[in-house]
This record gives sequence, structure tokens and C-alpha cells, in this order.
Amino acid sequence: MKIPGGDLITIQHGCIIYVCDIKKEVKMFVRKFLVTVMIFCISVPFALTQEKKDPFDLSATDKNLAELGVPTVPEVEALEQQAKTFYSNENWEKAASALEEYAKKANWLSNIIAAGIEPYYGADYDDRKEYPYSKLKPLIPFETKANDYKKKRNRAMVMQAECLINLGQKDKAVSLLIKALDLINIKNEEWWNRARKQLYLLIEID
Repeated sequence: MKIPGGDLITIQHGCIIYVCDIKKEVKMFVRKFLVTVMIFCISVPFALTQEKKDPFDLSATDKNLAELGVPTVPEVEALEQQAKTFYSNENWEKAASALEEYAKKANWLSNIIAAGIEPYYGADYDDRKEYPYSKLKPLIPFETKANDYKKKRNRAMVMQAECLINLGQKDKAVSLLIKALDLINIKNEEWWNRARKQLYLLIEID
């Protein structure tokens, strides 16, 4: 298509390419710019079709299964009660071990629950927006349960650190408290303060 005072307009892959009838140097710049834009227009749709990761890479899942198996809700609840009993009785060594196992399995259980609703959260914004609330509503309790197990994991990590402090394992306790503080939500002030105070006691800061 011809326009007054200019060259032909062409359209390729949804991008308009137009080179004005101006000085040679400027025209060369415009051409290079438009070529770049055209390449971008071609490459973006292609990139969007590529999956973010290898769909057959099960290594992370297999590793967790090998170490932790397939945790169930009753199993994790039983581990929680056992760990709390050891902790209440000040059996620090057994409590530390039980809390570590409990924290890991609570975390793994949370991830498995969350996998069940991943198609919703993995969808793009428009698809999520259009998804009927009537279909989403039954999934909300599962999301809540997954988040609850994350909170339980965080609390177990703090309690395990406290056990390690009582066992004189300061280095491990500091490492665990730092990690727990990285995971604890700002709204969970009780356990944030509890972990922070333990950490600051260890480094003797007022």
C-alpha cells in the first residue's frame, strides 16, 4: 500500500513495516528498528508456546517420595501429636527428631494438596478471571488446608530450633531459625516474635 511522500507499507506477522522517504541515515535506522520489532513479533508467540520446564522431569518429586513417601493426613497429625508430646516432656533429642520429620512431611503434604489445584493457579490471568466461582469455591478448602500445613511446618521448625538450643547445638539452631523466619508470614506475629527472640538471644543482642 502506498502513502503520500512515503514508501510501501507492508504487514508481516501482525507488525506494520513502513519506511518513510527521508534521509538515508534515518531510513536505515528506521529499517533496523522495524526489523527488530518484526523479529520480536514473531518470537514472542513462539516463546509463549514453549513449556517452562521439562514435563518429564520427575526428579524433584521422586526425591521427595524416596525420602518421605506418600504422607497422609492421619499420619501427619499423628506425627504432630508425638512431636508435641516429646516437646512438652522436655525430651529434647526425641522432640528435635520428631519435629524435623513432622515439618518435612507437613511441607510435602502441603505440596501434594496444592498440586491438585495447580491447573487453576497455572492458568493465565484471563482464564482464571473467567473461571466460574461456582467451580472454584469447592477448591478453596483445599487451598486453605495446604496453607495450614505450611504454617504447621514453620511452627515445627521454630520448636525444633528451640530443642537444638537446649541440646547445645547453637549453629544448627541459628540456621533453622533464619530459615523459619524467611518462611513465616508477617501476619503470624506470635511465631515471628518467638523465632526472632530466640535468634537474638543466641547472638546476644539487646
